[in-house]
Amino acid sequence: MTYKYIIAWFGMMILAIINGGIRDSLYNNYVGEVAAHQISTIILVLLIAVYLWILIKFWPIQSTKQAWIIGCIWFVMTEIFEFGMGRIVLNESWNNIFYTYNIFAGQLWILIPLWVLISPYIFYRYIQNN
Repeated sequence: MTYKYIIAWFGMMILAIINGGIRDSLYNNYVGEVAAHQISTIILVLLIAVYLWILIKFWPIQSTKQAWIIGCIWFVMTEIFEFGMGRIVLNESWNNIFYTYNIFAGQLWILIPLWVLISPYIFYRYIQNN
């Protein structure tokens, strides 16, 4: 069952790309780059939550162990994508890439990899308790 969640990760990337496109085309110029990234990060956390909620209706997570395996796989895939896209595709410097993780500079990106890590467990536990 976990392999389906590996494939499902690509749906999250599509959501992230669409979310970034909306940010850049609709409100980035009005609120500024840092605020726009903060807004889009919160929106993406919510989009991933809805997406995961739908996924687990079709593909229930079977155990705490499976939830953490899914989260760890998604975390690693997200980081590989982020660093690979930044360095290889966009030719960003390491400083620019790591800057997006600097919460003290107002950057909230770190919430995304952390959310994909813990959200399968959170949703699994929520469903188990309700």
